[in-house]
Amino acid sequence: MNANDIEAAMKTIQGTAEQMGLEVK
Repeated sequence: MNANDIEAAMKTIQGTAEQMGLEVK
């Protein structure tokens, strides 16, 4: 993985967490 892949994955996880009602810090 390169930095772009990691950043995209983090954004995806953050979006999923927000949809589930979790607070992302």
